[in-house]
Amino acid sequence: MNPTTALYFAALTTAQGAALRAGAAGAAFVTGVALASLLWQQALVTVGALAGSRISPAARAWTFRLGYGLVAAYAVKIAFPLP
Repeated sequence: MNPTTALYFAALTTAQGAALRAGAAGAAFVTGVALASLLWQQALVTVGALAGSRISPAARAWTFRLGYGLVAAYAVKIAFPLP
């Protein structure tokens, strides 16, 4: 499970604690979160595999550069927040 997804759903359970106190409701919620996360990750893998097999090597190199550039930009943004 994605850690951000886990934090998001932990916040939801905190806000909806009274409704999820029953064993069945809590178990259904956790199962739903796990399945939703799994399906989302599988969808990303499928789309990535389909796109990766259909684009040219030059386009693939540019998408790698763009992806690494975005990650680096986010790292800089987190490391040096604007005042």
